[in-house]
Amino acid sequence: SGYTDAEKRYNVSITFDRCKITSVTCSCDTKDIFWCQHVVALALYRIRNASSVLLRVPISETLLQLDRQQLQKLLQYLIAEHHTEVLPTAQKLADEILQTRSIINKIAGAPDPTAGACAEDEHSWHLDEEQVSEQVRSYLSQGGYYNANKQLNALFAKVKEMLRAKDSNGARMLRLITEQFLADPRLPIWRSQGTPMTDKCRQLWDQLGALWVCVVLNPHSTHSEKHHWRALLERWSRLHVCPLEDADFRPLSVNSRRRIQIFDSSDEEEEEADRSRSNSSSRLHLGTRRSSNTTNSSLPRTIFHRALEASHLEWDDSHLRFILEHDGPVVIYEPHSSDTFNYQGYPLWNGMSLLLLYALHTIFHN
Repeated sequence: SGYTDAEKRYNVSITFDRCKITSVTCSCDTKDIFWCQHVVALALYRIRNASSVLLRVPISETLLQLDRQQLQKLLQYLIAEHHTEVLPTAQKLADEILQTRSIINKIAGAPDPTAGACAEDEHSWHLDEEQVSEQVRSYLSQGGYYNANKQLNALFAKVKEMLRAKDSNGARMLRLITEQFLADPRLPIWRSQGTPMTDKCRQLWDQLGALWVCVVLNPHSTHSEKHHWRALLERWSRLHVCPLEDADFRPLSVNSRRRIQIFDSSDEEEEEADRSRSNSSSRLHLGTRRSSNTTNSSLPRTIFHRALEASHLEWDDSHLRFILEHDGPVVIYEPHSSDTFNYQGYPLWNGMSLLLLYALHTIFHN
């Protein structure tokens, strides 16, 4: 309380694992997706003054060097220093340890958060997932207000920046944004009423789908990562509220489909009234199958279908690499058209837009 705003002290903690900051905490009241200024200041201080920062062994190693009296003194001083915060937990653990059949006595050793993660454990740069979700949820709840759209566009720009910097948190952040977009309570209302979403909202969804194309086409991603993203995209595409790729598509209502089926069956009955009963039953069977095929022949594409298609592309495809690395036609001694080259020697590509692939190839390799 004796410090001014400029001199106020904060307790900041940063955890490192294999050259990455895996977790951060700060006693300030800042609630944001990105690290507060105090965490950034401590990280910069650690970088610029690495030799003056004291390195300590894990606390479990230090405890092994203490005898019984020293351990008791350490514990009592710790409780005295943080009486209201530590005492309930310390008393609870003491009660469990005194019970010979408690779960804590069946486990060998004890956890040590200062020892770091195991070699096979996943490690990534710290990202406050809960805060990201909360921020996106808050922006979406504001509807079409200018400031909310501005903030969401800023988040998309940040994802682009992270992808360009080969930051693995770019895909994580985009996943969190997508989950909140799909949880938007306006989606089922628009869907049930058959009304289109606002233009501003549609633009945000288009950006979301385009960013997933960039994620799955990242040549530095592993096969397991692409498999994980593909599974997410497939699951999201099956959701009833998932927006469609064609903003003008309007699915037929149940009553409309029933009317179409009634009209079709009525016409068939008039045309085939003079046929025999066996032919009629065969006709009804074929008519039912044709009707079901017509209904389910072409399911509408969702906003994620382009990303799903892109997820199957392999950058090590020899023909694709040839197209990206060469300019102009190749010499063909027997001119003819094929699946890979036309009769003039220019390469053919039946997949995604080559301009898009070339742009992504340039971004991720520079």
